[in-house]
Amino acid sequence: MGTKNGFLTLAIAFAAGFVIALALLRAPGPVTTEKTDRLAGSSVETAFLPERFGVPPRNP
Repeated sequence: MGTKNGFLTLAIAFAAGFVIALALLRAPGPVTTEKTDRLAGSSVETAFLPERFGVPPRNP
């Protein structure tokens, strides 16, 4: 059983090292560098307006 556990430990260590190496070697920064269609409009035209979810506008 010791040899089997040794191979399992070695395989897990190799897989963990591979995942860590991929994470470190990946280019940093955003995946997309341009605005998506959802964010293409002005800031007042986004999908996050409270009025779209039934929240009445505040009166100043």
